[in-house]
Amino acid sequence: MTTRPPIAFEPGRTDVVTAVVIPMDGVTRLPVRSGVDAQLWDPIRQKARPNRLVRNLSGYIVLLNEPADQDLTFRIVPGRTGYRGPLFVTFNPARDGVSRVVALERRPDAAFEGTETLIRGSVVRSAGTGSPAEPVRVAGLTVSASPRADAAGHQFPTTTDERGGFALVVGLKLIGANEGPAPVTTMLRFEKAGLPVRELEVELDHGRTHVFAASIDLDSDNRPQFTHKSSLEEPEHEE
Repeated sequence: MTTRPPIAFEPGRTDVVTAVVIPMDGVTRLPVRSGVDAQLWDPIRQKARPNRLVRNLSGYIVLLNEPADQDLTFRIVPGRTGYRGPLFVTFNPARDGVSRVVALERRPDAAFEGTETLIRGSVVRSAGTGSPAEPVRVAGLTVSASPRADAAGHQFPTTTDERGGFALVVGLKLIGANEGPAPVTTMLRFEKAGLPVRELEVELDHGRTHVFAASIDLDSDNRPQFTHKSSLEEPEHEE
């Protein structure tokens, strides 16, 4: 049985922690301590419940003084932090434990540190409702990476936005070679229920941003040019 720790907020009053929601960056696995809001949610009425949530000194979102043996749904609102949302998480603190970590996914327009191994691109369909001349952008598609086993670090898939765009951070271990870090062979997978699945093998350089120069078509075997972002930005030299 899990014991819920008491927290004293003011003299003469002791509040009991019912549930704790911990927003976390899905890539770095570090807590997101600010900019993320939450509501206790009524999934039947589809609106927020009046219960007040507080943020503790660690930046966690805390529900106080409610019965623990019930299913609680929280609506996580990332706001302007660059994460996708809103997200919904449901758990029973008495059964599942008091705290729940919620991994947040960065949007393609989020701020990246510039040191990640990053892949940018977009996904379309040229069949079904689309055509080769006017392909349809695919939103809500999952993009994941499977690097070579000896070089694979923590992986966290991403999702295409309403324009079919994505920005996928690939977790790589730094594999050295005599002449410097070696490229890592990585399989990318593009999938969404009811749609064709595509896989593409690419070579990734640790800590670089890579870009597909054209959209990936789920209904074609096209293989867009894949290069470093810096390579795309360099001017062409005449011979």
